[in-house]
Amino acid sequence: MKLHALALSISAVLLLPLSAQAAPKVYGQLNISAESYQKDNQNPATADEDYTRLQSNASRFGVRGEDELTATLSAVYAIEWGISTDGEGTDLTQRNRFVGIKHKDLGTVKAGRFDTYLKNAQGKTDLFNDFLGDIEFTIAGEDRANNAIGYESPSFKGLQFNVLSQTQDVAAKATNGTSLSVVYDNKDIGLYSALGVNKSIVGRSALFGAAREGEGIRLAVSYNVADLTVNALYSTNENVSGNDGEKAYLLGTAYKLGDLVLKALYSTA
Repeated sequence: MKLHALALSISAVLLLPLSAQAAPKVYGQLNISAESYQKDNQNPATADEDYTRLQSNASRFGVRGEDELTATLSAVYAIEWGISTDGEGTDLTQRNRFVGIKHKDLGTVKAGRFDTYLKNAQGKTDLFNDFLGDIEFTIAGEDRANNAIGYESPSFKGLQFNVLSQTQDVAAKATNGTSLSVVYDNKDIGLYSALGVNKSIVGRSALFGAAREGEGIRLAVSYNVADLTVNALYSTNENVSGNDGEKAYLLGTAYKLGDLVLKALYSTA
């Protein structure tokens, strides 16, 4: 008996003189807040919570870079870790990390672990991103995909297309997972809109807890005029087994007063 295997892979081997490589960029943020925290549980059997706390809000650091290979091709890479600024929790947790090839006219192909394109479709509609008001606590779809291969098109007059495939080895799945988005971002008129779709992506749900294979859609719109920004988001998410599902939406607004920004956001699922 003969066993034949065909493997398709994308690999990058950089054997360039040191002088031809751009220096990688080291970046990060230390974000910490002192809070009065209240949690009102709707289940009468679960006690409410009320206390003060010091909270690390998605503090992280990473390295990213782009090295020119030819006049039109470059290698791109990034690796990022989460850290615990307040001393609680675990340091060096995995965040986005990937390696890829970028073509000046054709776009970027990358592989690794990174945000799904449905997640990124939110744009900046999540006004309290990384804080307790982050929509990850109410709306499903805030996922980084393990074992992901992605393609990101160039922007053409503000329009961009992105697609991601999550391979079957990430979980016991019958098919590859898919995440895609179509994004229109026109800063001249202050309009951002995006549609994201997930199919068979392993991710988490704020309502239903543990990670499961799900699919859904996300539609986000943001409009800015002068100092006022208005945001809206609509989302659906469903377990592929049909055991659970949700519909969610977000409404938010921000108003700039000099160096201050006033924000209000409501999200529910």
